[in-house]
Formats: sequence, C-alpha cells, structure tokens
Amino acid sequence: GAVAGVVQHCQQVAADKLTLRSTELWVSLMPVVFYWAVAAYFDSLDSLKLPVCEKYRIHSEQEVKQRNMISKGHVVWRVLLQHVIQVTVGVMMTLVDPGFCDAKPYKGLLHTVVEFIMAMLVMDAWQYLIHRLMHESKALYNAIHSHHHQLVVCYAYGALYNHPLEALLLDTIGGVVTFYVSGISCKGSMWFFTFSTVKTVLDHSGYRFPVNLLHNMFPNNAAYHDVHHDPRGFRKNYSQPYFTHWDKFLGTYMAPEDLKPLSKKQQ
Repeated sequence: GAVAGVVQHCQQVAADKLTLRSTELWVSLMPVVFYWAVAAYFDSLDSLKLPVCEKYRIHSEQEVKQRNMISKGHVVWRVLLQHVIQVTVGVMMTLVDPGFCDAKPYKGLLHTVVEFIMAMLVMDAWQYLIHRLMHESKALYNAIHSHHHQLVVCYAYGALYNHPLEALLLDTIGGVVTFYVSGISCKGSMWFFTFSTVKTVLDHSGYRFPVNLLHNMFPNNAAYHDVHHDPRGFRKNYSQPYFTHWDKFLGTYMAPEDLKPLSKKQQ
C-alpha cells in the first residue's frame, strides 16, 4: 500500500538523483570532503611545526592544550555527527522534492557570480542573527552554544564543532534558507557551500599567513573570528563567514588589533 509506494519512490529517486554523478548528492557531500581535506592540511602543519609556518600561528601549541576544555577526539566525533546530519538533510530534500535541482539550472558565469554574492549576504545575515541570539539568550547559550565556546583557542577541524541542534539550525537549515532565498542554481550552490566550508575552516585554522587569498578578499578572517572565541571578545564579532557589516551596524565590532596578546601568566 502506501508504505510500498513510498519505498518505491525513494528507490527510484535514489537511482536517478543520488548517484555519484548527480549534483543533488554532491551539493551535500562536496563540502564535507573539502572540510576534512583542508582541516587535515592544517593539522599536518600543527604536527610538523615547520618554523616557516609556526611564526604565523595565532596561538601557541601550549595555549591550545591549556585553554581548550575538550579533547580533539571529542571534537572530531561531534563534527562527524554534524556532517551526517547535513548529508541526511540533503538526501531528504532530494527524496521530498526530486526536481529541486532541475528547477534551478545553471545560467552562465555572470549569473552565477551575482547568485554567489546574494548567497553570501543571505548566509551572513542568517548566521549573525542566529549566532547573536545564541549569545543574548542565557538559556540557549548554556544549553547549546556553550559547546562551541569550549574551544577557546581555535584549530581547523574544530570549525564546525557545535551542539547538534546548533549544527542543524545555524549551518544546515541556514544552508537551506540561503539556497532558496538567494535563488542560486544547484551547481552554483554546490560550489558556494564548498567555498563557504573552506572559508570557515580557514577562519578557525589558528594561522594568519601574510598571503591568503580568502583572508585578503574578506575582512572576516581567522584573526577576526579569533577575537570572538577569546573571553575578552565574547560579545563581539558575531558575523561569519564573509563580511563584518552586521557587527559594525549593530555595535558588536572589535578589531583584532584591539585584543592585546595574553601575558605568560594569563595563558
């Protein structure tokens, strides 16, 4: 009956729309692949401790160990959970609306650039709103957002370390809102969400290299977001991942140079 019909529908959609060649699958999967690839690169820099790279670290290895309240193993497990949620929601979107990609075809490079910019603005607005709400509400902060702030000193693969409910609301639902409000094509969204993911990992990498194309293109970078993770900038720099205009408009902006380095006694 009805159950058999649903099963048959899911099987048909999976065969048509959820193969390794389908854009529908890679919209969710590609950001995950790039997240771990870029995070692994920065983790290798942490492990190798190359002098040429160490001088660009925002915090020392000692600070990472002493100031963070959770183990790296727990962080990895929680991020993997978020990625499972993310891919599951993407698959469910395809099963419920198999034609969602067909309805948003690629319309050329210039059109995609405009869609990218719109998607950046929508994502930034959503993330500022939800992020600040998590801080303004003591109940939400204590129950949900405080998990992310257990990482006082950021590192790359902790970029998406969140409570599962925050992961769903801030990133996964935020992605769905960005997709539909911006009007970006399916192929464009695949690259946009991958680009955003790489940007987020860079912002939590703990490195401030003199040449970094993404950090040079956007004012919201690793040094900027690091202010927010420091207790002294706890109610500043909510904006992420691209621009800083919401912080400037709403009085929550703090320049990275205004946050003085901790003394050895404070570390």
